[in-house]
Amino acid sequence: MSVFVPDVSVSIVSYNTCELLRACLQSLRERSEENEVSLEVIVADNDSHDGSVEMIEREFPEVRIVRTGGNIGYGRANNRAFDVSTGRYFFVLNSDTQVLPGALRTMRDFLDEHPAVGAVGAQLVLPDGAIQPSCATDPTLAAFFWEQTRLDRILPRNRITGGYTMTYWNYDEPREVEQVCGACLFVRREAWQAIGGFDPAYFMYFEDTDLCLRLRRAGWPIWFLSAARIRHHLGGSSGDWATRARMIASYNRSRYYYFDRHQSSGRARLLKYFTVSGALLRLLAWTALSPFKPGAISQIKIFRRVLRETVRMKPELMAAERTGSEAALSKHNPSDKSGAPDAATRS
Repeated sequence: MSVFVPDVSVSIVSYNTCELLRACLQSLRERSEENEVSLEVIVADNDSHDGSVEMIEREFPEVRIVRTGGNIGYGRANNRAFDVSTGRYFFVLNSDTQVLPGALRTMRDFLDEHPAVGAVGAQLVLPDGAIQPSCATDPTLAAFFWEQTRLDRILPRNRITGGYTMTYWNYDEPREVEQVCGACLFVRREAWQAIGGFDPAYFMYFEDTDLCLRLRRAGWPIWFLSAARIRHHLGGSSGDWATRARMIASYNRSRYYYFDRHQSSGRARLLKYFTVSGALLRLLAWTALSPFKPGAISQIKIFRRVLRETVRMKPELMAAERTGSEAALSKHNPSDKSGAPDAATRS
């Protein structure tokens, strides 16, 4: 007897985003009812305590729940979902998204028609209708400089300063790219298996950048498909100053590990030097502004912690994240792959 194999296994990492998750699952149910593609939906829950699991069990009994047993990070949770998936394609999707009509069919059909392509990304549409930049080139020290100086925001249409996130481009046509955002990453099963999925050393940030690089090195090109549209609410990354500081520190740590692993230890050390310098300069600037600017105290607390965490960055410390032993990181929201922390507060 033949075994049914769905077209697409959708993997959603959940961590305290109950209402956003409900809307995401409802959009997938609607696409399934329209027979757009055959689906299985898997939610990897990172120990949510907002009723997310109960909501799924009550309202979406067709969804398979994988309880990870703790907040193990975005990449590791998606790896757990892949282990129980059966679809021809594995679709990594943020919980703060809604899949619009035609998107799943567009991505499936493209990969069906282009068997050499390993993965595709969709056009991410913000609630106000604006297009979110969701593709990027491989990270470089120059891109880090434009980010730190905010020139990537001041001159987004310039091919040099806006080159990393490709903001010089209108995102209005399909094209081969170096990486697509992990909020919406549609991967051929064989390609995922060939590289072993996400590197579990990344708790949050850069696991998608790393995966896309390894896909291409393994001979699997990546495409962006403008006709596939996903609504992205950017709803899961807010918090108090301590949460913000942990997110920035995690971003810095993951980027440092990426440079050390894929470029050179020398470039990673240089990146660390500039990152420490950036955190120190921000701390000094906010301290000077504190008598005059409301909110400065929170920024001082943020960059005092970011500076401390950045100074202690070492490649071998990533092993602690690989085993999930850094308890402080468990307070992050790794169900949200909206992108990096805002450039105004990165360091």
